[in-house]
Amino acid sequence: MADKNWVEILREKLGDMIKDIAQPRERRIYVIVDRNDVQEAARIIFYDLGFRLCTASGIDTKDGVEIIYHFYQDHDRMMVNLKTLAPRPDLVTKSVGAVFKAAEWIEREIAELFGVTFEGHPDPRRLLMADDWPEGVYPLRCDYPQKQVEGFNPQDIEPPDEDATHLW
Repeated sequence: MADKNWVEILREKLGDMIKDIAQPRERRIYVIVDRNDVQEAARIIFYDLGFRLCTASGIDTKDGVEIIYHFYQDHDRMMVNLKTLAPRPDLVTKSVGAVFKAAEWIEREIAELFGVTFEGHPDPRRLLMADDWPEGVYPLRCDYPQKQVEGFNPQDIEPPDEDATHLW
């Protein structure tokens, strides 16, 4: 068990920034904040509470792109997932990469793959996609036009054999 009550510590440190907080498992806490508070919340978790950023992920939802920053604290083996939403139609949020360097590249990836704009990002250049990748086409969004991107022809994939019980 963790040495500290991290839910209470987060409530104290983040205060009114918290829209929701939950601890579904002993070593995992989910904290939801508004996109305008995500920089400050991440700064507190990283600098004040001593968690390190492992990665971030994006999820395309009907309301926008949910961004989850995954922080870990070694001593108590505690994971804090800081969640915010870049809402449709603008898909804009504050950049955590503007607060600490560890978030810069993952935000660049999310920007390219989901179309999120990270306000204040120190280096918003492309990172993954080819220079000639079409503007406005984001391959990890649900509305990605399968097999309809000009100049991009993925291989046809055979559907799995319904009788197969395992792969060789």
